[in-house]
Amino acid sequence: MLGGERRYRRNIRAGLSKAFRNAGEIPFDADREKLIVFSDLHKGSRDGADDFWRCERAYHAALGYYLEQGHTLYALGDVEELWECNPEEVLKEYPGTFALEAEFHQRGRYRRFWGNHDDLWSRPDQVGKHLSPFYGEGLQPLEAIKLRASFAGAEAGTIFFVHGHQGTLFSDRHRTVGRLVVHHLWRPLQRTFKWSSTTPATDSHLRGKHDTAMYEWARDHDERPVLIAGHTHHPVFWNDWKKRIAEERERIEELRCAWRPRPGKLARARATFEYNRATWRWPGPPPRTIESPCYFNTGCCAFGDGDVTGIEIAEGEIRLVRWPDDSDRPRPKVLASATLSEVLERVAGATAPAAS
Repeated sequence: MLGGERRYRRNIRAGLSKAFRNAGEIPFDADREKLIVFSDLHKGSRDGADDFWRCERAYHAALGYYLEQGHTLYALGDVEELWECNPEEVLKEYPGTFALEAEFHQRGRYRRFWGNHDDLWSRPDQVGKHLSPFYGEGLQPLEAIKLRASFAGAEAGTIFFVHGHQGTLFSDRHRTVGRLVVHHLWRPLQRTFKWSSTTPATDSHLRGKHDTAMYEWARDHDERPVLIAGHTHHPVFWNDWKKRIAEERERIEELRCAWRPRPGKLARARATFEYNRATWRWPGPPPRTIESPCYFNTGCCAFGDGDVTGIEIAEGEIRLVRWPDDSDRPRPKVLASATLSEVLERVAGATAPAAS
């Protein structure tokens, strides 16, 4: 590994480890409680540089759904775009969005985190000045939090929530420089040409350098947390491909050997199997295999096609969901799911590889 890669990974580890040490802990009854985690809305001023306005309908539909379903909303950072805009610009343009989020807060089911683009909310005086008039009193944005998950009263593991920018050069350690570049260079270009900064999600594999660094931090950490982050705008979800391929092979053989074979059903099953087996080849370079389900990424609420993605934890499962569904209806589409107890058990029992 090149020196720059090692240094980058080391910096991410140091940043995430510091956030983990400083994070508070709360219990989480996985049999009863329900969460929905969204990040990276980047609410702006409804100009050409605003990445959220396309996603407003999908996000509002999702909030209405989860509000009535009893979920707690985790807003995992970069909820407002404060590198490009001042708070007053954003607050003026999205009163309906703030009102929906405030309903969660007023029912005691809202946790707000600050990211690099809205780190202004790490200052209580600024929260009181700008956000409290919308949400009411008691809002305290966090950098990170640890949930001690339990099933039937028995502790099962730790779920660690953090935005994910920690340790990066221009998003954490030199974010003042990063903010100036975004405000004075990127925003004017984006406003002029109406570029979307995030392309539609096409898969949930582990590909990017930063996602890989966060995965490796969680995989190697002594306390074996399950890390849920945002920041990269790219959804990541664990998928046991070896198990899935074996199950699909078995299903094909069952159809082939059935007493009354159904050629059409067998053909469709074989097509699905070959499609899934070749998924890693497209798009882009091959994905990194996730051996341990220790890292999940929400994706974002700023995709250029108006979709939003998030992570649900409910009914004993963890799910990657997209709004709207395939028919463009205001319904969640489950893109991937896993049993939460199995995820926590696998992570707790994993053996970290030797450091490279």
